Amino acid sequence: MNVTYGIMKGLAKIACNLSEEKANYMGELMGRLFLKLIPLKRKQISIQNILRTEITDDIKKAEEIAKSSALRFGPMCVSMFRFPLLDKKNPSKYANIEGKEYLDELVKNKKGCILATGHSGNWEMLGALLAMYGYPLLSVAMKQSNEGFDRFLIEYRSLTGQKIEYKTGVRDMYRRLKEGYFVALLCDQDPGKTGILSDFFNIPTLTATGPAHLSLLCDAPVVSVMIHQEKNKKYKVKIWEPIKAEKNLSKKESIKQITDIINKRLEEWIKKYPEEWFWLHRRWKSTDRLNKKA
Repeated sequence: MNVTYGIMKGLAKIACNLSEEKANYMGELMGRLFLKLIPLKRKQISIQNILRTEITDDIKKAEEIAKSSALRFGPMCVSMFRFPLLDKKNPSKYANIEGKEYLDELVKNKKGCILATGHSGNWEMLGALLAMYGYPLLSVAMKQSNEGFDRFLIEYRSLTGQKIEYKTGVRDMYRRLKEGYFVALLCDQDPGKTGILSDFFNIPTLTATGPAHLSLLCDAPVVSVMIHQEKNKKYKVKIWEPIKAEKNLSKKESIKQITDIINKRLEEWIKKYPEEWFWLHRRWKSTDRLNKKA
């Protein structure tokens, strides 16, 4: 057995044997440990990202947001460890869904869609809840370099009914969309050398165009979806109206329009819950490199 896989399974077993109160405490402890393990340079990047978005110009407030963002990884991990305990036949126990009618209409018409989401809130629980509600969810994942960790993620995500596939070619995603799957993509990371410039917090930001390209290729709508945990511990899932490109636009214009809407919705959500986004990520790394060349 891979050592990492064994450790993850062991932690999951412990979490599943705890009461809810003690599991919450375990999550808090793991969050504090995660915070201590973050390199100082990465913490500084997180704070700089927050100040850059003008969510706040107060460095103390930015530090608080960055700290809260990092601490929540502990509870998120423990919630995933406890996936085997979820009452999969009663997802409404765990979440209220706003905009559920949009997904229900797609299911009724046997039509697939691209679910555009981001690293905000408990995105692992988001996939689990959508699958538990019976939606034909295909979560597109990045293969982890650690084989044991990758095996654990695939195994536990699959427990809730999600179908998991690694990032593959457009042809495979096209086939899945035509089969009626909801293909979930995380759309808030630096795309590297690809993408287009799209406003994000009033910054022309290099942004992945995969969702828009798939939408046009498959004639499938893009549906933005995000998650937040309320004070009563119940989750709120927000689903926006499906995005379709306006008629009479060129392909380039359509891709820009769809990408801009995705970024705008994500930005509005982050402004509402800034402590829940993954600020540690170097979101503007390629954007800055591109600007230096200009």
